[in-house]
Amino acid sequence: MLTQQPAMPSPGRVLDALPTLQTPDPHEAQQRISELFCEHTLQPLSGRGNVKLNLRSSGAGFGVHLLDYGTAVRIDPGALETFYMVQVPLSGSAQMRSAGSTVESTPNLATIPPIDHDFSMTWQAGTPQLIVTAPRELLNDAAAALYGARLEGPLKLANSMDLSDQAGKSFMRSVFEYHDLVNSPGVAPTPYARRLHEEMVLARWLTAVKSNFSASLAQWDAPAAGTKNSTLVSAFSKLLEIHSGEDLSVGDLAEALGVSIRTLQVALARELGSTPSRMLHEARLRRAHAMLSEADPGFDSVTSIAERCGFGHLGRFAQAYKRHFGIAPSQTLRNPSPR
Repeated sequence: MLTQQPAMPSPGRVLDALPTLQTPDPHEAQQRISELFCEHTLQPLSGRGNVKLNLRSSGAGFGVHLLDYGTAVRIDPGALETFYMVQVPLSGSAQMRSAGSTVESTPNLATIPPIDHDFSMTWQAGTPQLIVTAPRELLNDAAAALYGARLEGPLKLANSMDLSDQAGKSFMRSVFEYHDLVNSPGVAPTPYARRLHEEMVLARWLTAVKSNFSASLAQWDAPAAGTKNSTLVSAFSKLLEIHSGEDLSVGDLAEALGVSIRTLQVALARELGSTPSRMLHEARLRRAHAMLSEADPGFDSVTSIAERCGFGHLGRFAQAYKRHFGIAPSQTLRNPSPR
């Protein structure tokens, strides 16, 4: 699991349960990566003109990818237009040039290419990158849910993300958790588990990077007009109890309350010192506990119940369950409540 990593993982551990595309041919590398991301030109900077491509991907759209050219290259895409991207060097360094500025990225500083104009990149040899992609509309919708408003123009992000501060570290933890979800061999995550993890990655992405939304963040730090913190917290807690058996995300709950995710975050932090995600996580644990207590061990399993409650990684679910209830989920299943 990458979530156990104290630092950046080695490239060999990233998406290691998925197939690897390897080729020394720069033309094939350019074609295959164009199909996955966008059209671009690729120029190897080594004397022989070859690459040592290693590519692993969770698929188009929202996802995580490992991309390593194995040598120094220059990459010239057009504007991304339809999707956003975060590029995290696992080692080495890379440069991104855009609109007269240059960002030198390292394992502590990710780059975020612009989506509305051209840019160019130079990746040095020994710079494998972990890449996170999100469709444009998906990140726009996540920003609207987080801040409770829609921009009249496009969402504009800063061209880098500091991975050494708390927000950057939180973003990477959510990426690693999503990675572990999709990297389980032979196990397809449930739609609910995938949606919960996607929402977390997008929210932490937006929190970790400056944008034309976050520039006016202060105005979203107060509850909606006429809404007191205590009233909002009470309503949120009640929603969790009533609807804990449904496949709801933090965004769904905030929408039902008529507030932004940011407003909900601030209210819970001030009154309870907690977060919507943590409280939803605990509600899902209680839901799993109730289901395990009522289950028939001859027909049900810990894995199936964990998946139905939105837990995509059995090992992490078992750890969280034991921390919360003091026993393993299998013990609850073996000793069901009297019928």
